[in-house]
This record gives sequence, structure tokens and C-alpha cells, in this order.
Amino acid sequence: MDDPDERIALEVENKLREHGVELLPMLERLFEESLDNPVKAERLDRLLKQLQFEELCNNFKNWLSSVDKNLLEGVFYVCKFQYPHLTVEELQMEFLKLKEAVWLEINPKQTSFEHVKVLNRVFFDHFDFKRSASFPVSPFDLFANTVFETREGSDLALGLIYSIVAQELDIPIYSVTSYKHTDPFLLAYIDRHDMLSLLDWGIDNNGVLFYISVANKGVIVDPQRLKKIYTERGLEHQRALFEPAANTQIIKKYLLELKRVCGNNAQFRYKMDDLSLLIQIFDRYGASNS
Repeated sequence: MDDPDERIALEVENKLREHGVELLPMLERLFEESLDNPVKAERLDRLLKQLQFEELCNNFKNWLSSVDKNLLEGVFYVCKFQYPHLTVEELQMEFLKLKEAVWLEINPKQTSFEHVKVLNRVFFDHFDFKRSASFPVSPFDLFANTVFETREGSDLALGLIYSIVAQELDIPIYSVTSYKHTDPFLLAYIDRHDMLSLLDWGIDNNGVLFYISVANKGVIVDPQRLKKIYTERGLEHQRALFEPAANTQIIKKYLLELKRVCGNNAQFRYKMDDLSLLIQIFDRYGASNS
């Protein structure tokens, strides 16, 4: 890899690439040992990034073909796009801290509204999560691991963290979204105990008890009010905007949003081609595995 003849180095690189991602541990070790050789280090770094991306593509394909399509796992793979050395255990630990803090304050006798009140208090007051004020939004406002570090994130990132914690505590809160970035990202509390018949919101509720706006610190929005807002703003009344989305749709939306944000930040535009390739995996494998 440090041969002065570029053609020889390229031939070696191609031979190594044929072995695929199984070489990653060895190449990472070689890279650390080659930092005093700039030419060799640059070539190894290039090969490492190619194989890491190949591994990420395989991870997404396997996730799309899995039975449960675990949302936290999908979020983890999106984070791995920027942080290839991030481990799932590191990300799970951050979620666990938040989950345990909520668990200490909830009990089975609480109502759905009280569950959200507890989640909001822990999420926005105790952990101090907030909507990012940066404009344009940075990619680091999207990656869950960096949002845990800074406590600031986009609506999508905050909503994903909020809903994953809720679901792990058996609180039925799910993401509601579409692929259009102009449509709002909300969370829906699903009616498990036939409360809708008692509340009688007066409209078809799509099985949703109420909605939660993470962008507004978890404020509760009843379905009737939400549909009125959509009418006032001239937004389409598509079912996708009122019903929980499949995890495949949520993660594809996550990648689409990341690509859009990278496109709005000049220093990250070089990542857009790779993100397009990941989105194509969802177009190719996601439809039949949703």
C-alpha cells in the first residue's frame, strides 16, 4: 500500500477490496500503525471508508429483511453513516439512562395524558432536550448520538428518541410522518383502551388518541384540532399525516432528511451521493419488506 508506483498500490487495493468487510479489523489496525507514513495512511483510509460503507449497506439490507425492523437499530445504522466506530451498546446506554429516568416516575394507574406529562418533564426539563436553533440545521442536529451529547436536535431526531423510549416502556407512542420535508413531524399516542369512544372527538381518529408536538416541548394536540390546523394551512389530509408510519418509512425519511440537510450545508455536500445510494436500498428492498 505504500509502493511509490500508484498502479501497484491500486492493484493491491483492489485485491484487498475483493475480500470485503471481513478485512475491516485488520485494516483499521494497519491504519493506526501507518500514521507516520502519509501516503500509506491515505490509501488505507480510502479503502477503509469504502469497506465501511459497504458494511453499512449490508446492515441496512439485513435490517430491511428482518422481521421486527427494530427502530433503535435503524437509528443506529443512520448514526454509523457519520460515526463508523460507534457501537450499538454506546447508543443503547444513552437511551437506557433516559428510559430509567422515565420509568422511575410512571406507574400503571396513570392515564395516557399523565404518561406524556411524565415523559415531557423528564425529556424537556430534567434532560433539557430542546429544538435546535441553528439555521440551516446541521447534520449533527440529526444524529441521535450527537443529540444526546448536545441535548439539541431537529424535530425528527428529538421525536425518534422520545418515541423509542416510550415504546421501550410499553407506552404506545409512534411517529407520524411523510416523505415530504415540509410536512410536520408529530408523534401519535395510540388508543389501546377504547378511550376514543369516551372522548368523542367528533371525527375519524385513525385509532389515535391524541398527537404530541415535540417541536413545542411535547404539547398535546387533539385530532380535531390537528385536522383544523391542516385545513387552515392548506395542507393535504393524507392518511399518512394522521397515522403511525412503518419503521421502514421512518428510517427512509431519516435518510432523506439527512441528505437534504447535507445539501444545505456546503461542507457536507460530498456525502449526498452515498446517502442517495442508501436511499436506493430502501427503494429496492423496502417496499416488499415494509
